[in-house]
Amino acid sequence: MTGAGNHRGRRPVVVYLAGFRQHAGKTVTSLGIISQLRKHFDAREIGYLKPVGQQLVRAAGGITVDKDVELIGEFAGLPDLPLEKLSPVRFSTNFTRSYLDSKYRTRLTRALSLEIMRSVDQLADRRIIIAEGSGHPGVGSVVGLSNAAVGKLLDAQTIFVSGAGIGRALDTIDVDLTYFLYHGCRVSGLIVNKVIPDKAAQVKRYITEDLINQRYAAANGAPLHIFGYMPTIPDLPHPSMRVILGALPHVEPLGDPETIVWRRPCAAIKLVSLPAQHLQSQLRHYVGPGDVLILGASSTPRIRQIIEYHEDVLHRGGVGGLILTCGETEQLEPAVRKELIRANLPALFVSEDSASTEERLFRLYQNTKLQVFDTGKIAEIERLFEEHFDTGRFIDVFLS
Repeated sequence: MTGAGNHRGRRPVVVYLAGFRQHAGKTVTSLGIISQLRKHFDAREIGYLKPVGQQLVRAAGGITVDKDVELIGEFAGLPDLPLEKLSPVRFSTNFTRSYLDSKYRTRLTRALSLEIMRSVDQLADRRIIIAEGSGHPGVGSVVGLSNAAVGKLLDAQTIFVSGAGIGRALDTIDVDLTYFLYHGCRVSGLIVNKVIPDKAAQVKRYITEDLINQRYAAANGAPLHIFGYMPTIPDLPHPSMRVILGALPHVEPLGDPETIVWRRPCAAIKLVSLPAQHLQSQLRHYVGPGDVLILGASSTPRIRQIIEYHEDVLHRGGVGGLILTCGETEQLEPAVRKELIRANLPALFVSEDSASTEERLFRLYQNTKLQVFDTGKIAEIERLFEEHFDTGRFIDVFLS
C-alpha cells in the first residue's frame, strides 16, 4: 500500500466511466473499482466525482447532490470527500428549458464547465479520481456537456461500460465509442457488464481485445483494454419494498419501512387473481420466497390466506411484500391492517388499480438503482469485482 500524499505536485489521473444507457451499471462499477483500489492504495488517494447529475437528493447537512454521490459517500469508504463539491452540475426541473431560453448559452456552458473543474481542484491531492458519467453518452449535450464533452474537458481516460449479449453489445459499442472518439476523448477500454453466467464463455470468445482494437485502436491512437467481463448479480436489479414505497404514488405503508424486512431485495412480481377457495392450495406452487404479490385491498379472505402462507414459509424467507390496490374505490379492513403489521409482512396500500400498479413495478424492475439503505448488496458488488475485474491491469494502465 502506498502512502497518501506521495504524489503531490502531479495532476490526479481521471478515469471516466461512461455507459451505453441509464442504469448500465456505472455506479456499481464505481463502487466496485474503488473497493479494489482500496486494497492497493491508501483510501485518501482515491477520489470520486459525478460531473453532471440528473437525480438529485438532499443529503446529510442539507446539501443537494446527485443520488450517486450520496451512495459513494455512504459506501465507498473514502475519507474526507467534500460531498458538496462532487456534484457540480445538477440538472434540476426546467434546467434545460431555462438554458435554451437564455441569450447567453455559450457563457452558461463555460460557467458550468468551470464548476466541474473547480470540483476537480477540490480533489487535487488524490492520486486517482473515478468520475462517473450520467445516462447514455449524449446526456447533457443540449447544454454542451455531453458525456463525451465532459470526458474531453477532464482530459480523462474513458472506460465504456457496455451491455450484455454479443451482437447487441457490439452494436452499441460501435455507436458509442465512435461518438467519444469523434469528440477527441481518450478511450482506454471497456468493461463488459451484466453478462449472463451461462453465456460468459461465448461473450469472452467473441468480444475480444483483438476485435476491439482491430476496429478502434487506429482512431483512438492507442490500444484499448477489456478490464473485465462482469456477470449479473441476481438480486442487484431487484428493488426492496422500501424502494417500491418511494416509486408508487398515493401510497401508505403498513408497518415500519425502516426495518430490515423492508430493505431485502424482492423477487418476482405476482398478480393474484385466483379466487379465495382455490388460493391456499395454489400458493405453494405459485409464490416463491421474496415474491411481491398484488391484489385488491378489499380481498380480505385472500389477504388472510397470504398472511398465513407467509408465516408458514418464514424459514425460507417468506413473502417479499404485499401491495393492496384500488384504494380509491376499496376499503382495507382495520383488523387486516393490524394482522399485516403483526405478521411483519411489508405491505403497501395504494390508490391505483392492480394493472396500473403492476405496470409501474415492471418499469421499476427495469431501472432500479442502488439506494443508501441497500447495505446487503454492497458486499456482493465487492465480491463480484474481486473475482471478475482485472485490478492488476487497471493499476498498470493508469497508476504505474
